[in-house]
Amino acid sequence: MSPFTVISYYTPKFECFAKGLEQDCERFGYRLHCEGVEREFDNLIQAFDFKITFIRNMLKRYPQVLWLDIECRIVKPIPPCWTSPLISVYETGKSQGFSSGVLMLDDTKLDFIDLWMKYAAKYPQYPDDFVLDFLARSISIDFDTIPLEFYDRQTSHLIARGLWENENTVVQHPTINRWPDPMQYRKAFNGRKLKHRTESESISRQRKGIYYRNFGGNFEQIHGIMKAGIETEYCDSGWIFDAVQQLYAPELFWPAYADDYTTKPRSFERSMHNFKKKPKGDSFRTKAMRKMRLDRDDAKRFGAKSSFIRSIFPWR
Repeated sequence: MSPFTVISYYTPKFECFAKGLEQDCERFGYRLHCEGVEREFDNLIQAFDFKITFIRNMLKRYPQVLWLDIECRIVKPIPPCWTSPLISVYETGKSQGFSSGVLMLDDTKLDFIDLWMKYAAKYPQYPDDFVLDFLARSISIDFDTIPLEFYDRQTSHLIARGLWENENTVVQHPTINRWPDPMQYRKAFNGRKLKHRTESESISRQRKGIYYRNFGGNFEQIHGIMKAGIETEYCDSGWIFDAVQQLYAPELFWPAYADDYTTKPRSFERSMHNFKKKPKGDSFRTKAMRKMRLDRDDAKRFGAKSSFIRSIFPWR
């Protein structure tokens, strides 16, 4: 039996992802504790913060847990060097930091989790991993970090932020769950709306980015099929493409959320370029973390410091 228990929860809208994680844990022999929540949350931040409480409750039952967002898939056995405290990290042109979709903690960290809950409540406008990132940089706790990759299909990183894989992939952490309502995720992680675009255009462009980061098939082949305009419901790697109507969507959300394939960006390379482009100013995440303050008593109790965050796998 593995030294950790995989844990997750799902709401009714995310129940469709639970079977995949269940199958992966059964295949690799991992104990899984997954619970369904009967209601949807009012907003994303509430859902994120519920995760903190859920993790704390699970650590009262299991000595070490590996939290995986319900949409994650386990491709290869979890490396033995993955031990608590551990978290995935990302880097884009706009920002870098923690991504709490892959997170390992143990029952010696209950006081820290209480602190995480406290500051998530203190800063309810920000995602849980913003708060976690702030705390890790502020007090005496050292996280091992596992870099993830969004675009590079040849990466040596062990976490793919999509439904693609290579010989190094251990965990897939896709974002197709964002397809039905991508703007709520953009608002949670980026703060502002794009004022120079209509709502429908913004949704379509967000979905195009989701496609390029998640699709596990051959982009050139799909481009050729869509350009030919003959196929009506071509299925590839869990996606459906209608070349006649120029529509596409993940199979899970077809046809209810089919969208315009001709939306910009119109190539994988352009999407990646836009994603990695440096912003003119500080990112929403950076600005948010600058606004957070550690209470004097917490700084005294946990030991305020400039955080040491150790990557056990080198950045690219």
